[in-house]
Amino acid sequence: MRRVSARHTQKVYPLVRASRLSSLNTLVATGLLGGIFLLSARQDIAPAISENPRIVAWVDFDAAPVRQGVARFREHLKVQHFEGPRPIELKLIGDDVDDPLRRTMVLTQLIATKPALIVASSVSVAKTLLALNTTIPIYFIIQSDPVLEGLVPSLVSTGTLTGYTFFVPLDVKIMELIRRTFPDARTVGVVATDYWLEGSDMSKDLFTQAKGLGLDLKVFNLHDHNEIGRMLEDPQAREVQLWYVPYSEIAFSHGAELAAALARTAAPTVYARRKFLKMGGLVSVQSVDEEAMDVWAKSIANILNGVPVGSIPVMRPKEIEIAVNSAAIAQLDRPTRERLAREATVFE
Repeated sequence: MRRVSARHTQKVYPLVRASRLSSLNTLVATGLLGGIFLLSARQDIAPAISENPRIVAWVDFDAAPVRQGVARFREHLKVQHFEGPRPIELKLIGDDVDDPLRRTMVLTQLIATKPALIVASSVSVAKTLLALNTTIPIYFIIQSDPVLEGLVPSLVSTGTLTGYTFFVPLDVKIMELIRRTFPDARTVGVVATDYWLEGSDMSKDLFTQAKGLGLDLKVFNLHDHNEIGRMLEDPQAREVQLWYVPYSEIAFSHGAELAAALARTAAPTVYARRKFLKMGGLVSVQSVDEEAMDVWAKSIANILNGVPVGSIPVMRPKEIEIAVNSAAIAQLDRPTRERLAREATVFE
């Protein structure tokens, strides 16, 4: 229930995990794709196409889900039209990009190799590239608001870089959903982190809007996974009638542990990622975009074909998915089941 300094970075994993997460959950977004691509340090995902290809460098951590995601993205990139005789080669550049000093060193070395374009898999990678004053085109893929993060002046006028964000402010919509489906609920427990509370991942005026809906939000601000168990010992936890878990760093890194703890309570849980329904969650609400990789590939092709980076708007998902756990909903009373069934777009 306290706030301290904000997290230094946001991980996004739109391909295999979701994610603050970020590095998605973020493709990203949950099971949608789940983690973002990490790149294996100087390791090609396929043999070089020619002796002098144009390199698209994807910078992230090195992990199996990311390598799988990059391999999938390569197929989307391969069908794009690229002008000029030189082929395009997608390369994984992976390292510990959470470490500021290590990240700066890796990116400095990468810039020296003069790739045709750099894909930034997190806010921290994008900001470091900007700080290095590189003229190499940058395409970011993140889960937070790029305007609030300071990456672009607006989603339309993007300045020196552009990209894709899975961020769609849904927190207020989720509160409205809670009000419609649980009309007697008054106290909602929100499991958050410092970074989420800073606002880049949160709907504007969430707390004011929730209060207007008659909902009292009790924030449980977790700074590490050791606080998950102690959270339920807080006297305020006993007042919670319904839990809401946004996709913060704690949900990404320790989601199973968090879901197991909340499953021990009698209160229904609403998550920001569908994967948590398999862990006992009742409802998930998230943005989805099955064509995200196509959007990325087309934007990158445009940039490499000479379209100014600043003229390409930042894209984001246009669909909202409300998934309901079929097993969990069966435990509710009939009126609540009927209300949830009317809201659901898919049953898990």
